[in-house]
Amino acid sequence: MNTTGNGSRDAPLHERVAALADGMSASERMVAEFMADHPEIVVSCSAIELGTRTGTSDATVVRAAKALGYKGFRELKRSMLDVLTRQRDLAATMDDRLARVSTADNQVARVLDDTIALLGQLRRGLDTDSWQRAVDALITAPGVLTYGIGPAASLADYLRLSLTRIGVRARGGGVTGFRLADELLTLGEDEVVVVFAPIRQFREISVIVEHANTVGAKVVVVTESLGMALAPKVHAVLSTPQSTTTAASEVTAGLVLAHALTLSVAAATHDTAVDALRLVNRLRASVVGAELDVSPLPTD
Repeated sequence: MNTTGNGSRDAPLHERVAALADGMSASERMVAEFMADHPEIVVSCSAIELGTRTGTSDATVVRAAKALGYKGFRELKRSMLDVLTRQRDLAATMDDRLARVSTADNQVARVLDDTIALLGQLRRGLDTDSWQRAVDALITAPGVLTYGIGPAASLADYLRLSLTRIGVRARGGGVTGFRLADELLTLGEDEVVVVFAPIRQFREISVIVEHANTVGAKVVVVTESLGMALAPKVHAVLSTPQSTTTAASEVTAGLVLAHALTLSVAAATHDTAVDALRLVNRLRASVVGAELDVSPLPTD
């Protein structure tokens, strides 16, 4: 593999794009940014197919790959496939992250820089049509079920709590195995299931999607790697950038999207959201027996 402009032979694709995009033509840069934002699409496409997807040509795709320091599109695809395979290995992911922060003089700065870069990718690559479908579905849903496994369960729980506080009937979490059957029993027509599935399509996720389709519920998936696999089966896919090649956390993008979904729903249901939060405050005051969660310091 050729070196990039920063001298690194192993720089991940999104770093190559950031370092080298200014020296590329507009069409090459568009292709390069698309490849960095949608690795799961890149590994399954030929140069001709990717050219069609980006409204360019196979020649532009090949030129973009070479401008990014690869021998050609085939080598870029192999590199992306290696990354997608490696990110499913927790030990390998941690090893890569430790190697990355060990080269930095300031480790927290490296984490912050990588997180900022990831959020920039998220903003650039977010499909606005999918986003609007997700928001509209949540606004009109009679109820919402949130779901995630492992670290993604914390995202599901955060979204559940946030939606509940603005007056949405939300439930869910991260139950697995036989217990999931009980969770799905009450799922009804026109309800929305928000699934956080960053990398792996666990069997539970497949069952949730299938059952939701059977009962007429809508599914919104927040994912880093499963967009192409799940898109034909769900109402909306909110794709997030690759995180495992950097020091950024894999839950960062999902957390931001959960917060943004809550704000979007609250903006559309303003009075209901504000009234629900006022009720939360009144109930808190009743629980603690005061208007404040923390009593003021006594004065002399």
